[in-house]
Amino acid sequence: MEDFIDLIIRRLAEKEKRKFIIRKKLNKLRGKEKKEAIEVKPVENLSNKQLYYPPQAIVPVFPTIQNLTISTVIPKKKKKKKRVKGAFPLSSIKERGISDEEKLKFFLYLYGKGGKDVEMEYVVTKEEIDGRIYEMAKARIDWDPENREFIYSVIEPRLEEKEREIVSLTLKEIERKIDIPYLEVRDKEFVRNYIIKKSREIWKLRRINVRKEAEPYILYYILRDTIGYGKIDVLMRDIYIEDISCNGVNIPIFIFHRNPLIGEIKTNITFEDEEELDNFVIKLAIRTGRYISIASPLLDAALPDGSRVQITYGKEISRKGSSFTVRKFTQDPFTPIDLLNYGTADFRILAYLWTLIEEEKSVLVAGGTASGKTSLLNAISLFIKPEKKIVSIEDTPELMLPHPNWLQEVARPGFGPQRYGEVTLYDLLKASLRQRPDYIIVGEVRGQEAFILFQAMATGHAGMGTIHAESFEGLVDRLISPPISLPPFLIEILDAVVFLRRARYKGKYVRRIDKIYEIIRYDHKRAKVLKTMVSSWDPKTDGFVLYDSYKLKKIAEFHNMTFEELKANLDFKIKVLEYLYNNRIRNYRRIAEYLRLYYYSPEELAKIIGFK
Repeated sequence: MEDFIDLIIRRLAEKEKRKFIIRKKLNKLRGKEKKEAIEVKPVENLSNKQLYYPPQAIVPVFPTIQNLTISTVIPKKKKKKKRVKGAFPLSSIKERGISDEEKLKFFLYLYGKGGKDVEMEYVVTKEEIDGRIYEMAKARIDWDPENREFIYSVIEPRLEEKEREIVSLTLKEIERKIDIPYLEVRDKEFVRNYIIKKSREIWKLRRINVRKEAEPYILYYILRDTIGYGKIDVLMRDIYIEDISCNGVNIPIFIFHRNPLIGEIKTNITFEDEEELDNFVIKLAIRTGRYISIASPLLDAALPDGSRVQITYGKEISRKGSSFTVRKFTQDPFTPIDLLNYGTADFRILAYLWTLIEEEKSVLVAGGTASGKTSLLNAISLFIKPEKKIVSIEDTPELMLPHPNWLQEVARPGFGPQRYGEVTLYDLLKASLRQRPDYIIVGEVRGQEAFILFQAMATGHAGMGTIHAESFEGLVDRLISPPISLPPFLIEILDAVVFLRRARYKGKYVRRIDKIYEIIRYDHKRAKVLKTMVSSWDPKTDGFVLYDSYKLKKIAEFHNMTFEELKANLDFKIKVLEYLYNNRIRNYRRIAEYLRLYYYSPEELAKIIGFK
């Protein structure tokens, strides 16, 4: 404890020593000199060792920050973009006035299908039956001219009335005669083959004649309704879907598409009666290992694949009938290249964040609901050096990292009214401090665990996480108010805050990094957190404006580098990101291979990307 207090005192003393100088320069920035927009390119990668930068002279690309002054505006070079014949780039999706056909062709371009058709269709479910692979279920996005909206349609094999009866009878027999808890068995291939074998045994025992041509499709429905997710199985399998929500009986299920340009659209799937929906949510609850009933009608849990599910049972609470929302867990997480593809960030911002992460700075990602906080957190966490020890702590597992030295911990709810056996985020955070992590990542900061996280950051651990806040003032209020109740002076331990925003831009919903703030220090006399803005999003141009960075100046001083050398490092980072973007390398494991080269063989990476 004494070491911790001494560390805090030393840090405060160092900052108080230059208090007058910093205040004077901040006042100069705020008042006499108008802050000027600057086109900045991302900074090159920084490491605990001397940062790598190409030996060749590099033209300065960042504003001068040695004296916290504003440099001149650097004009942005306009490059001619190559148009692909038949393609509709993002910039061509204008206001709502574009034609229906253009919108549908845009979807074709988005999924790389090309052609002149005005609908988008792709295979979601394939099944291997007796050594042959069958395409079973497809997803199609159509334009509804009457309601002027898109509809997500699930297309499944059609069965005759007799074949549907066979499916129904087989499901009842399996439920009655099955001799293993197939939903609890982890070996899904074993369970799948077991269900197929049992189905054929039932047909033989019951002397049911099944047409050879129809058998694979009958088995598809049996597998869908036993080890699958029934009516929503296709939605659960579709990698482009983020959220699935059912609001009641005879109401179309809605989905939230992974591409923010599509957003929320309705499907052709409905639960047609109350009993069907009630039975479905009960089965969904069983898959989480929990139970739901009239006495306990609310459930917030995780499915076996890591997806989060919230269930409301019965009409007593949800007047339209039982309801559920599934936030899917993806095995293919967002990466920095996805952020570029969707316009959430540009190369300069990503290189800047890369530098902060590499230098083990503490960063919070803030924003409103569905603004993409966890996706951004996962994407920038890829910049962590490969051998660093990472401990992530979440309510439900959402992060997906390629680092071998990554420990993923998940909170556990308690059992019964007394919550016996509950393991909270607070418990996990306390335990993590004894595991000697280099980085502590908290899925969502919202309670007393924040105090432990900031204590960890004060003792040299890099902290990262997300928090619900839409402005810097709102963030500070959230941190110092119950239930977090963080002492205000601890906020200065934080290095940067990234604010995300989900906004309507030219007729479509977009996710953008709205602002980035750096924390300078906490002013005790004015009881105020001093900060400086590093980046802001301009809604008029859908572009990003970057300003001087206080943290980059400190990083350059720490490594005894000139700022020109630091700018060369930033420029190298940009070139790496441009190479990945231009070559459509977006898978998180493939990106990790290039980042490993950056840290251990930067000269080799420079040759690969053609950087001179």
